Amino acid sequence: MKKIISLAISMLLVLSANAKPMFQPSEEVAAKGEITYCATIDNPPRAFADSNGKIQGFEIDLGVEIANRLGLKVNWEQMKFSGLIPSLKGQICDAIVQELFIKPKRVEVIDMIPFGYSAQSIVVNASNYDSISGPEDLSGLKVAVPNGTTIHNILNDTNKTLTSRGKKPIDIVILETTTDSFGQLQARQVDAVGTTNTAAAYYVGKSNSKFKFAGSSFGKILDGIGLNKNRPVLNTAINAALNSIFVDGTYANLLAKWNLEGASL
Repeated sequence: MKKIISLAISMLLVLSANAKPMFQPSEEVAAKGEITYCATIDNPPRAFADSNGKIQGFEIDLGVEIANRLGLKVNWEQMKFSGLIPSLKGQICDAIVQELFIKPKRVEVIDMIPFGYSAQSIVVNASNYDSISGPEDLSGLKVAVPNGTTIHNILNDTNKTLTSRGKKPIDIVILETTTDSFGQLQARQVDAVGTTNTAAAYYVGKSNSKFKFAGSSFGKILDGIGLNKNRPVLNTAINAALNSIFVDGTYANLLAKWNLEGASL
C-alpha cells in the first residue's frame, strides 16, 4: 500500500519563510510551496525509515537540499519500485529521487539528471559459497531479488546463458523490497540476495559478520533523478539546484555522511 510521508524541511535544513529561493521553480509548484518526490524509501543507506519511523539517508538529504534551494517544503510519496515512473508521468509526484539507473529505454519516457553511480552485488550467508565470483556461479541456487530491479533483469539474462549451456538456471525469488530479500537470506530460505552494492554494503555491515559479499561488484551504472519531460521549467530549476550542490561541496559532504564516497560522480 502506498503511503505519503511528509517531511518539513525544517527537520533537516531550515529555510527562513521570507528567504528568497536560490532557484525559481515553476509557478504551480511555487504556489503550492512544496515539492513531492516519489521513492521506495527501502534502500539503506540511501533512503530508509529507522526503528522510530523517521526517514533518512543520502537521497533524503539530497532531496531536501534541492527543495531548500527552491524555497520549498518536501513531501515524500512512498511506493513500490514499479510505480515510480508511472507516478511521475501522471504527476502524482514532481520528481523521482531514488537510486534509479539511467538506461536508454528510461530516458525515452522521462528526463534524468545524473547524481551518482551504482553497481550490483551478490550477498550470501558468511559460512557458504566461497566459490561464487559472479552471476553464472549462482546456477541451481535460490536467489532473492527485489521486483523489477536491474539485478532481476541481469539474473534473467544469466538464466538464458546457463540454459543454453545445459546448466541449471538460477531459481529467482522475486520479492517486493530489499528488506524482504535480506529477511529471506537471514532465515536461510534463499541461498543469496542480489541487490545494489550500496544496499549490500549496508546489510553486510549491520549483520554482525553473518552475511558476506560473494565476488566483486559488477554492472556499474549511472543513477539519475527522474523528471517529467512535460515540465521543463521545474526540471531546469531542479537541475540548477543540483549543480549548485555539486559545486559548493554539499554533495561531497552528504556522500561522506552516509559513507557513499564510492558512488560519487
